[in-house]
Amino acid sequence: MSKAIGIGIAIIVMILVVAGLFVYSYTQISVELSNVQLHSIDWATLSWPALINLGLDALTGNWFGAAFELIDGVNLNLIFAVQNKGILPVYIPDLSYDIFVNGISIGKGSSKTDITINPGNTKEITSFQNFKKDRMGQAVFSIIDTKGIMDIKVKGTAFVKFLGIDIPIPFESSRQISIYDEVRNTLNKEIQKNNQKSVGTTVGKSIENAIGAFVNDLLGGEELELSLQGQKFIDSTYTVEPGSYTFVSFSLNCDAKIQGGFLSKSMLGDDIMVFVFDDYNFGRYSDGLENAPIYDSGKTKSATFEMTLPSGEYHIVMSNEYSIISTKNVQFQVASICV
Repeated sequence: MSKAIGIGIAIIVMILVVAGLFVYSYTQISVELSNVQLHSIDWATLSWPALINLGLDALTGNWFGAAFELIDGVNLNLIFAVQNKGILPVYIPDLSYDIFVNGISIGKGSSKTDITINPGNTKEITSFQNFKKDRMGQAVFSIIDTKGIMDIKVKGTAFVKFLGIDIPIPFESSRQISIYDEVRNTLNKEIQKNNQKSVGTTVGKSIENAIGAFVNDLLGGEELELSLQGQKFIDSTYTVEPGSYTFVSFSLNCDAKIQGGFLSKSMLGDDIMVFVFDDYNFGRYSDGLENAPIYDSGKTKSATFEMTLPSGEYHIVMSNEYSIISTKNVQFQVASICV
């Protein structure tokens, strides 16, 4: 009888030990949202009239808000890190969670995980999540107000299966992502697909100029401030319409060192091309002939330059000829000193 009692006690102790190990392992499981990645954006049809309407809507003062009208949804990959610091393997069949964007609840999500995590291991679970604009409610306005910032918070439960029983493990974490650059770059690419003829027949000069003026206000704040040697003879902002160029001419009465720089601003596509020509090559450039610039910036948003030039006539060209609809506002500063 005493032997049976001893066996029974041993079995109970073993059960308690196993249960204790399980309880310990259970407390050592953590789930967090470790990363959020932009998968894609679902766009409405990006027709040329829609892009023109975007330009007109942008005149109300928020181009990103106007652009968001062309978005049907945002697709994100939510990446969860599940860590097992315990001493027993754990099986996690799925996750379920509530989703918040910028503090606003937008619904529920779930992920079929079907993974076993061994002690001391961490596994990543990627959950594709489609955020439909028409289901996001007030969250849409918060994304517009923050210029594309989406603070994603998940609050939910991971289910650990043990002896056929689902045991819940609560979790809560958040990560932030911005869709601003993706929206801007996509719209710019769509515009560049069109040709100058489309613009000429669809957009009047008054619209182009209005958009250009708006862009200057929208992107204000970043100013060009250069420390230049000598006498500053250019310190202005120039508006360069799409498909065209603007130039500034200057004369040197002596051999001189020229220092300068520029900063281009635009709602869609900041880059500009800047050339410095002598009088002969400027004439060839104006006539569409082969030419040899003294300086060629390539397509860029900003740059500085320095060169030594003999006395003579020179021309600085700001070219926006490759652009379709994006008016560029270019801050330019140039100084010279005789050498």
